[in-house]
Amino acid sequence: MLEAIWQGLMMATSLKVLGLMLVACFIGNFFGAVPGLGGNLALALLIPFVFGWEPFAGLAFLLSMHAVVHTGGSIPGILFAIPGTGPTVATIVDGFPMTKMGKGGQAMGAQLAASGLGGVIGAFVLALLIPVVRPIAIAFGSPEVLMLIVFGLTFVVILSRDSIPKGFMSAMLGLLLSTVGLNPHTGVGRFTFDQLWLWDGLHIVTVVLGLFAFAEMIDLGARGRGGQIAKGEVKMPWYQLWEGTVAVFTNWWLALRTAVIGTFIGIIPGLGGDVATWVCYGHAVQTCKNNENFGKGDIRGVIAVETANNAKEGGALLPTIVFGIPGSSGMALLLGAFLILGITPGPQMLTDHLDLVWGMVWVLVISNIFGALSLYPISGWMGKLAYIRGSLLIPPIMVLAGIGAFLIRGHWQDFILVAFTGLLGFSMKKWKYSRPPMILGFILGRLAEDYLHKSLAAWGFAFLLRPVCLGLLILSIASLGYSIWHQHREKKLKKKKIKIVPGEFYFTLFIFLVFVMGFYLSTNWGVKSRLLPQVIVIIGGVISLWQLIKMKTIAKSREEAVEAEDAKTGKEVLPDTKQKSTPRSEWTMIMWVGIFFTLTILLGFWVSITLFSVMFLYFFGRESLKTITIFTISLWVGIYVAFGVVMKASLFGGVLGYLIENLSG
Repeated sequence: MLEAIWQGLMMATSLKVLGLMLVACFIGNFFGAVPGLGGNLALALLIPFVFGWEPFAGLAFLLSMHAVVHTGGSIPGILFAIPGTGPTVATIVDGFPMTKMGKGGQAMGAQLAASGLGGVIGAFVLALLIPVVRPIAIAFGSPEVLMLIVFGLTFVVILSRDSIPKGFMSAMLGLLLSTVGLNPHTGVGRFTFDQLWLWDGLHIVTVVLGLFAFAEMIDLGARGRGGQIAKGEVKMPWYQLWEGTVAVFTNWWLALRTAVIGTFIGIIPGLGGDVATWVCYGHAVQTCKNNENFGKGDIRGVIAVETANNAKEGGALLPTIVFGIPGSSGMALLLGAFLILGITPGPQMLTDHLDLVWGMVWVLVISNIFGALSLYPISGWMGKLAYIRGSLLIPPIMVLAGIGAFLIRGHWQDFILVAFTGLLGFSMKKWKYSRPPMILGFILGRLAEDYLHKSLAAWGFAFLLRPVCLGLLILSIASLGYSIWHQHREKKLKKKKIKIVPGEFYFTLFIFLVFVMGFYLSTNWGVKSRLLPQVIVIIGGVISLWQLIKMKTIAKSREEAVEAEDAKTGKEVLPDTKQKSTPRSEWTMIMWVGIFFTLTILLGFWVSITLFSVMFLYFFGRESLKTITIFTISLWVGIYVAFGVVMKASLFGGVLGYLIENLSG
């Protein structure tokens, strides 16, 4: 064993391999930081390049690139609430509020240090598990994985600190959206409306870009041309990065726990980083003292998510190399790369190629350190983007988010869908519906249904009596009950006053009607196809109906009491930022979003980038002609170089492009 560890270290620290790993880290950070790209696309593009390479060199290159994707993916999430990759969505919950408070440097410092530390811990846990991995992997079958998912869903309460019913409604809405597409067990199309592009369901990137990126840009634009993400004119000094870095090691016990949990979740095939980050975030909220600031800008939320995010790659690598079962979609692509490089995963890896296994462990350690350190020099500069006025920030972010939504599957319908999810996300933010529970429900819904049918087919409902399942079920009930009791006690002690936001009743009514329509449409499917969707819509419908009745009967008296108290004390409820939006400014910004999507659908991305930038900067931003010219040319050239030259991506050409192509053909 010691000889294999030493040989693996020598393989990973050769000058050739170190150079390849350094290049791979920069590529991985780039693909992670650009929304809609991600590690899977990077692997798909780079695997052909390693054909014919020396096996370990090619493996180290691809593994390094994949290991740091989520490190770069958290940066746009912290700065603009735009997740670069799916698992980094959870970072937004506390990272983006920290940026709005002028503490973006601390969030990024914590993110980088936690990512590096989590990756290193995950690699070492992988090393410790190598001798004992087989019993652990065998212990988790479909029923155990299902109950682990149920346990993850209990964190919906934790993510809904202001209103538990709204949190449940948001989660049910996410679960309902996860059922869109062909049922993998029956082949029945659910909520597809005879649209072929919906057969594969909705993509997580499309949903997230709408709920967060476009929603935040609407909110930012509604505050006027001078609106900015962060408050005040505070710059992002280097000492903030240092404070965030120190905070990770100050909270070392939290970082260690979440890294280990993330690694074990990564071991279970099919769960992946999305589950790991949300489970670890919920664990942090439940176990940390003074947790009232979670979701409002608590650095511990960033630490918990980021350590789990990178640590889970070590866990996902384990079943991939030992059993040939990929622990995640990225590992599935790496599995193909193994075969191309002449490496056959399986139990023999632990006997015939143990030095190669230890070499991969060292690659994970070194690449995570490289990936984090390489971003420190530019993080301070990138943080200043949070203080740019909205008129200059909105066009490039909308363009990048729109391109990301289209490129993920190449469907122009996804581009339209991101507009609707953007309006939904803005409405949820405006009327105090937590968005993270919806993402959690969307991520876990499809997995839950798959493992539910497998468990019922093999054991019936008796699977609930299996020891691990029973333990997880008891833990889920206890966790849910404790969270509800704790939040009820907090509200009672603080005597929080409930104030109904105008329009909230009608938005809740809209959600109720969605559940009603979902139930009506599901009545035409078979029992296996409608089982989970009907459970979802019944729970969601009952909760939303109860919320409507509650709002209708007591909202008026409570609002009057609050207004009387505020008038008496002279208090004024201030918005989160210096700029205050109005219904008129909100509708104006929604109109601009509509203009962007209309231009793109009619004329394609390349033309709409120019026209929209010029129109938005001139009419909305009232910028000078010089600024408009320089900005528009820079944006167009940057998009062209990144997507047209480097990636050679074919962007949507619009209806006009389609007509020209067919007429010329």
